[in-house]
Amino acid sequence: MKSELPCPDCKTSISFDLKMLLSGTSFSCPCCNLKFSLDPGSKPQLTKAVEGFSELQRLNQQASASSSQVMGG
Repeated sequence: MKSELPCPDCKTSISFDLKMLLSGTSFSCPCCNLKFSLDPGSKPQLTKAVEGFSELQRLNQQASASSSQVMGG
């Protein structure tokens, strides 16, 4: 899942892949080269949030498919 956040140093938008961040990969700002990574203590909480978001996406897709069938589309 691609995400973005502002660099804490220069505020440039930094693109990163959430799964890679969870795996321990570090990322750097394309402008000032500041490196960042996930604090290992945050991983369980972030993993749980990402899994919850994925479940919401799955349920939303199911609901959309069901409503299309009910509406005849």
